Amino acid sequence: MQNAEDFRFTAHQLLLALDASTINMMKMVMASSMGNAAWKKAVTMQEASFTALHMHLAHPNAAALMQQGFGR
Repeated sequence: MQNAEDFRFTAHQLLLALDASTINMMKMVMASSMGNAAWKKAVTMQEASFTALHMHLAHPNAAALMQQGFGR
């Protein structure tokens, strides 16, 4: 079983990945680089990043793990 610190560390890493993939898409929008193969890859990466974070946060023990360690 994962402990609270490991859960938060993984959540942080997944948030960073989601942030990076979203920023990449925003840059492509600003550069009017949508609709090509690179755009489709960027969309796929952003969707995968979001899904990975969502699945992590939906873990059956997530609520308990997120509350452990507060008030240190």
